[in-house]
Amino acid sequence: MYLKIILISSCIVQLAAAALSFRLIRITGRSGAWVFIAAGVAVMALRRLISLVDLFYKDVDDISYVPMPLPETVAFLSSLLILVGIMMIAPIFRGVRTIERRKAKETTRRLDDIVELLDDAIVAVDTEGRITHWNNGAECIYGYSKAEIVSSSISNFFTPDKANEALEILNEISSGAHIKNYETVHLRKDGRQINISLTVTPIAAATSGAIVGASFIVRDITQRVNLIESLRKSLDDKTVLLQEIHHRVKNNMQIISSLIYLQSGQITDERFIEMFTEMQNRIKSMALIHEKLYQTRDLSRIDFRDYIHTLVENIRASYTRWDYYLTVDIDIADIMLNIETAIPCGLIINELISNSLKYAFVNGQTNALVSISLHCAEDGLCELSVSDNGSGISSDLDINNTKTLGLKLVKTLVEHQLGGSLELITEMAVGTEFKIKFRELVYNQRL
Repeated sequence: MYLKIILISSCIVQLAAAALSFRLIRITGRSGAWVFIAAGVAVMALRRLISLVDLFYKDVDDISYVPMPLPETVAFLSSLLILVGIMMIAPIFRGVRTIERRKAKETTRRLDDIVELLDDAIVAVDTEGRITHWNNGAECIYGYSKAEIVSSSISNFFTPDKANEALEILNEISSGAHIKNYETVHLRKDGRQINISLTVTPIAAATSGAIVGASFIVRDITQRVNLIESLRKSLDDKTVLLQEIHHRVKNNMQIISSLIYLQSGQITDERFIEMFTEMQNRIKSMALIHEKLYQTRDLSRIDFRDYIHTLVENIRASYTRWDYYLTVDIDIADIMLNIETAIPCGLIINELISNSLKYAFVNGQTNALVSISLHCAEDGLCELSVSDNGSGISSDLDINNTKTLGLKLVKTLVEHQLGGSLELITEMAVGTEFKIKFRELVYNQRL
């Protein structure tokens, strides 16, 4: 009788210990230690239960394992200690779990407060597009209160010409895709259209992971769009104004050149005609800069290679009375120069080519060649070279004390306009070369 009582007590205690252990497994999130304890205690309880059934329903001779009083008493006391220990530990874990739940609730409450205080609209919808959440930011942007908008369709905010946009967004989200910073137009309650930036992310079920809705984060960018449009309009107006200024400057210079040409028609002295021609070419080289500028979108920089090609053709057309054949070799990289640098460079090239046409070649020379090259290094240093294969310049010429107007003008433009250096190379088999080194000028604002 004593043995049966001990077995029944041990079985009850062990079953209780196993039940508490399994309960702690749920509290602690399937901790490996509690799984091991619960399984062990459950196996012990099952063994006691089998022994108890054998004692009640079988003869002692038929039982393969006969429980002994002393070991079973020790097992009972051990199980009782395990149960007491588990009962003492369980409240601690329950307390920890309670604290964690409170912290989670507090965190959720704070996040809800943050969402409500955001200026951006936070809108949640189900898979059908019905609104399930609406924060204060959404109320400010769209003008609808939470009470009058919840359960209505998100498509109500889209303009008539974009009626299918909401359905397209929901279909894309249902496949797990994300939409970021999508700019479109929405309607407010008062019917006014607003520009918005839209970010949409899918909402997945916590257990199955299935898409159950979508979260819309909406930012009102109407002011930004209006500001950009205003700046664009202002920029377009200024672009038109600058183009008109360059156009008028070019026209004024053309008028001056035409007046000089008309005046030169009254002169018979070849020396004065030549002076008037040189003056015209200088004016044309500056006018050409403004012509190129108003023909391009960049009103501050000029394609220098294209400019030099046109400039050379203009110079050649003005010296048609020379009967020799002239070849001009132009080696200029794709360089964009600002107007402060391009004008003096154009004048320098104009002077040097004119000098070659006037003095370097003799009548009848059929292999006349003028070479122009311009290249800029990575450090910004540019080297301009103008050379010819003509008769050359005397080595006795002092470039710093020259009396010719053309070379004086070149030296002044190089040193005072470009802030560069000028080198005259006369030790050549044939011809002369001018090398000019400079850096692109930085625009200084005028008062």
